[in-house]
Formats: sequence, C-alpha cells, structure tokens
Amino acid sequence: MLTLGVFAYRPKPIMLQRFGELGGFLSERVGSHRFEVRAYTGPELQAAIKAGAVDFVLTNPVHFHVLREYGALSGSLASMVMRAGDQPLHGIGGVIVRKAERTDLASLHDLRGRRIATSGFNSLGSFVAPAAELQRAGVPLDGLQWLVVDQPIDRVVEAVLGGAADAGFVRTSVLEDLQREGKLQAGQLVVLNPQKVPGFPLQLSTRLYPEWPFLAAVHVPPELSHRVAVALMSLRPTDAAALSASVYGFSIPADYSAVEQAMRELGVAPFDAEPQTTWADVWQRYWVWIVALAGSAVLVLLLALGLALNTWRLVHIKRDLQADRAALQSQREELARLAHFDALTGLPNRRLLEDRLNLALARARRNASLLALCYLDLDNFKPINDQLGHAAGDRFLIEIGQRLQQGLRADDTVARLGGDEFVLLLTDLEHDEAWPNALHRILERLRQPVAIDGHEVASSASVGVVLFKGAPGEQSADPDSLLRQADQAMYQAKQEGRNRYRVVEFKA
Repeated sequence: MLTLGVFAYRPKPIMLQRFGELGGFLSERVGSHRFEVRAYTGPELQAAIKAGAVDFVLTNPVHFHVLREYGALSGSLASMVMRAGDQPLHGIGGVIVRKAERTDLASLHDLRGRRIATSGFNSLGSFVAPAAELQRAGVPLDGLQWLVVDQPIDRVVEAVLGGAADAGFVRTSVLEDLQREGKLQAGQLVVLNPQKVPGFPLQLSTRLYPEWPFLAAVHVPPELSHRVAVALMSLRPTDAAALSASVYGFSIPADYSAVEQAMRELGVAPFDAEPQTTWADVWQRYWVWIVALAGSAVLVLLLALGLALNTWRLVHIKRDLQADRAALQSQREELARLAHFDALTGLPNRRLLEDRLNLALARARRNASLLALCYLDLDNFKPINDQLGHAAGDRFLIEIGQRLQQGLRADDTVARLGGDEFVLLLTDLEHDEAWPNALHRILERLRQPVAIDGHEVASSASVGVVLFKGAPGEQSADPDSLLRQADQAMYQAKQEGRNRYRVVEFKA
C-alpha cells in the first residue's frame, strides 16, 4: 500500500472526492502497488512526512519549499496542469477580494493598514503571490493586520463576507469553485488589481507561477518513482481521474525558482532568518561529544610532546582532505550545471533542449497535439559586438535571453545553442493560431532597444518555424531533424530580407 498525501486547501471531503480517482489510476498504471489518497492540512502533512507515513505528496509550490527543508522529499517528479473545461491552465496565482459594498477599497494602495484574511503563510495563492504583488506596488506589509483563518481556504471568503476582514487572499479557481458549488453568489465579491492573461480565463490579481509539484519521499526507490512519473505523464484530459480532479494532466517538472525568489523577497519561512543557537542547545545536542572531548583533552595534556605534535599534524591533514573534498564536490556541481545550461545566459543548452524536445514529441504523439519549434538568429548582433566590444555583446545576449524567457509560458522552453542563436519550444498548442500570437509578442520584445554603456542598441531576429502535429504511432520525428528543418527555414527568412519568420510543416 502506497500513500499519496494531498494538501487540503479546500475541505478534505472535496479534496478526496477530486483526487480519489487519481489513486485508482496510479494503482492501475503502476501495477503491483495500490495507492491510497489522503487529504492533510499543512501541519498534518508535515507531521506525516516526518513520520514516514506518506510515500508521495501533491502540494502547492510554497509548501513544497517548506517541506523540502526537512530533507524527506525528492525533487519534483511532475507538475500538475489544471483545466477550465477542455482548456489547460498553465499556472497558478492569487486573487485579492473584498466585499462588493466596500467601495472604499478600489486599489491595492487602499489596503494600507487594513485587516487581511489568509489561510496561512505557507500558501502560494493565499499569501505569497498576493503579498509579493502588494510589496511590488509599494504597500508595506508590516502595516497590514493579518487574520489567519487556517485551512480550508473557504474560511477566507467567509471572513470577508462576514466583515471579520476588510479583504482576503485566495488562490485562483477558488471563487469559481465556490460559485459552482452554490456557496458564493456572483457579485458578492469584487477582485482587486484584476489581471488579464491570454489563455487564462480565471479571475486573477497577480502574476502566474508554476502549478503544484508531485513529489516522492526519499525512502521511495528511484525505479518506483520513475514508473509513477511515467504514469502521470500518460494521464489524458479525458481520463476519469483527470476529469474528477479538474486537471488537464501532468507535465515535465516546472522551474519553481520564481516561487523561491518571491518567498525570499517576502522573508517567509524557511527564508525568514538564520536559526539562533544557544550554548544550552549545543550542550543538549552534543553533550556526549563535549564530555568525550574534555576527557580526551586531559589525556592529551599527559601525553608526550611527540604524540601532541602527531595529533596536530593529523588534524591539519583531515582539514586539508575536507577542503579538497568540498572543492571536488563544487567542481562536480559546476560540471553538472554546465552540461545542461548555457554558461553565459543560464538558459538550457542544446543537450537539455533535446531531452525536453524528446518528451514534447512523445506527448504530442500521445495526445495528437501541436508543437512549434522556432529557430531564432539575431540579425544585427555582429555590429553590436564589433562597435561596443565582446563584454557589451555578452550583456546584450543575456538581456535577449531574459526577454525570450519572460515571453513564454511556464511549460515552454527557450534554449541558447551558441553565438546569437536561440530556440523556442512551444508545446501543447491548442490551435494553429496559438504559436503566431506568442511569436509576435516575443519578436516585439526583441525589437525594443537595450541600454548598454550609455548606448541604446537593438536587433531584430530571423526565425525559422517548424510545426509538428502528433499522431499515434508516428515515429519519424526526432530532435535533430526538427532542428535541422527549423535552421533551414531560418536561413530562408534571412535570405528574404531578415526581421521575419518562415514557417514549414515537419517533413519526415
């Protein structure tokens, strides 16, 4: 029996009803193992992980960073993709609400000094995302009065409607869920700082962050974790488990560094302060060693000068070995990073791009979905390099890489192949018009000037686009052939005058 612990941000019966089918799906796909789904509050889930009572965990990104501090969880096996009807939702955010009658609260600045309801500080949608939005708007968080109502998150809405709080923080989809369940009437609440994100139909007050990660406990064998990850990737939007859980499926693990950055900016646990250690703590934890060392010190004093000198030498040898070991470990970590990421921009390199492209092709074949591979080459990079120098050229490439990354969804990939060549991988496209809109936004970002050493420089891009429509049983496509055809299309775009893109459909 394997236990899947699900973070209960809604009432436990609702969470069990939603994700119970997922346990059955995993039991069927993994084989020889039966999965039981249990819903936990935040503290309950932390206690269960410490006790080794759960094998897999599905929780929000902030809670993931908190739980990771215990060292009892692996990295993310997959990231959940929510849905709105038959449409996938790429991301999660926060919603800031107030009662409709409170017309005195019209903007984020009107929340200064107000009483804010939240389900807890270990939640992305119910605290970190909205609090980060307030901080960026210049609203001091230390001047707010916090009303922590704990889980389920429904209590935040109850506190706002009941007048116990001036406003409240909830995660995206909660308002829509409560209205569908008949627990909230349309027009009772007003959303502050409303955001409109293309392809995201839910009410939103903040930027979007990656959705929930699916994690394994450290005691789970790697082979079993791999089989569970494969099973999650095979979940189709039409499967009963996906429909019951209101998810579109699971994707490759998302990058949760933006969540960690927001937590660090807010100074929330576990990034709030360095732990303070007292002498009493040291004695309680290491008293045996202290006593032993004290006894050893008395014996050392009785030893001859030669024995003391040898001991001194051994201590220094051990210290040198530890320093060498630390240096080797640092070199190994740096080599592992360089193997998958570009040293200048920090973007994925060709090796990591091919790995993700292989996964994207497999998913496109399985779901009969569309993907677009865009090969970008900057048009005017050489004059920038020649006139301003290589250091300025490097800073220009770093800025271009950041702009490309900001223009993509969380599940898409931007990679640098070298020089001024970049590749965009757009996956799970719902229709043929999805990729041109994204590409136009990105090209418009690239045309904006970049300030370097008192100069404003700009460069357009020539782009080759290869479209691949997946079909069950199709095996002709591979990363090399797609990259080669995209490169050829980019060359045609340059020949036709640059600052444009050329589109081809993949040919085997």
